Amino acid sequence: MSSLWDVIALQLRFQRERAGLTGTQLGDRIGCVRSTVSRIESNTLKLDSKQAALADEALKTGGLFAALMFHALREPDGQWRKEHRDIEATASTIRVFEAIVVPGLLQTPEYALALAVAGGVAEDVARAAIEERLSRQAILTREDPPLLWVILAETVLEWPVGGAEVMLKQLERLLEFADMPNIGIRVVPRAVGAYKGLDGSFKVLSNASGDVAYLESPGQGRLVYSFGARPYLDRYERIGLKALNDEQSKVLIRKKMELYR
Repeated sequence: MSSLWDVIALQLRFQRERAGLTGTQLGDRIGCVRSTVSRIESNTLKLDSKQAALADEALKTGGLFAALMFHALREPDGQWRKEHRDIEATASTIRVFEAIVVPGLLQTPEYALALAVAGGVAEDVARAAIEERLSRQAILTREDPPLLWVILAETVLEWPVGGAEVMLKQLERLLEFADMPNIGIRVVPRAVGAYKGLDGSFKVLSNASGDVAYLESPGQGRLVYSFGARPYLDRYERIGLKALNDEQSKVLIRKKMELYR
């Protein structure tokens, strides 16, 4: 087993069968449907804290799942990159707030390379990683693309990643994305002063199974499932109240392009 999440999945099935419950019956007790129980037991979906408490009560496990969840949420998860990619690929709506750099789904190859090299990655290694990252952008132009709602801090448009030529091309690409029917890009101007977004960047991925928040820091990422993702949806809405509308944001992006000509 590679992580505590594998242990949780295995234990849920073992304890359910020990208690003589079907997936439907356990689902009724922890507030979900049978297919969700099945996905948790196969570790394709994470148990959340509320479900863990209800599972302990229904299966009379004396707090086993609450304890496992406590430690699993603090365990470095080597699978976070793959999990993030898989959830992103099936999301129907993606909400992104970025305070520092252009989000990966909207980056040009040159911008992505400049970021990677600046982070200390060898250029040949960086190029291979960037191919994978940019391939994720294909979800935006597939037959049934997700809705992508992006809010950027104004400073993202000003920080000269890779130099003037790279930034000019990147801002041009942002405008191209902003004209796509399934993508919205809005900017929070510096003039608003302090606001919720100063706490850091994040995204919320939503699909039929619910919401998952994703937070990334150097070298690792964290996925926050179900009820834990709701505060990030609220944060996103509050940040959005400070942002320019889509047309005003395009005007500001064009204005920033003049910095690099």
